[in-house]
Amino acid sequence: MTSRADAYGDPSTRTRILEAAREVVAERGMALTLADVAGRAGVSRQAVYLHVTDRTGLLIALVQRMDETLQLSESLARVQAAAPGPELIEQTMALHSTFTAGIDPVALVLEAAQDHDPALGAAWRDRMTFRHQVHRQIVQRLADAGVLAPAWTVDMATDLFHSLTLPGPWRELTRHLGWDAETYVQAMTALLVRALLVDPGEDPPVAPGSGPGVLVLR
Repeated sequence: MTSRADAYGDPSTRTRILEAAREVVAERGMALTLADVAGRAGVSRQAVYLHVTDRTGLLIALVQRMDETLQLSESLARVQAAAPGPELIEQTMALHSTFTAGIDPVALVLEAAQDHDPALGAAWRDRMTFRHQVHRQIVQRLADAGVLAPAWTVDMATDLFHSLTLPGPWRELTRHLGWDAETYVQAMTALLVRALLVDPGEDPPVAPGSGPGVLVLR
């Protein structure tokens, strides 16, 4: 086990800790401890504490590490380059499909523990806040381009986009109901396009006298 103090600040040590954490989360889920991670990484518990402070810090750092290894920034740049409209929604759903599959073992632990473990719940909310911000940027682009249906506010459309694309629905559809990635992307794209975008062939579905910003579902 590594004990040299000068190794604690070594980026390779941090990488080893986070890779060990990913393995332990996949195996033990909510039973994860820093001692388990230290043992798997071959470092002292003090080294883990110096790098990530506590279990919440470890899991947030692990998610950020997975963002890097799955090239989230590059993927988001490709999404933002898409034309605002159906293409933007389709590119977003393609990213959701591949990225959620990559982080699902960690996401499952954080999601399941959010109401029972404050540390894991904090890590999950950190992730959800980031996702919601990304979805708001996407919806704002739709609104700025004039293709967001007038029945929606940016806030409401963001909340819907965010909720429908959470790991839970993705997991149910792909893990338990047998949808493949292509089916998920195509079906969710069609759903969101129909729900959120202006239909060029008809007026937006707003009830007479309901006033601006009141959504009428049909």
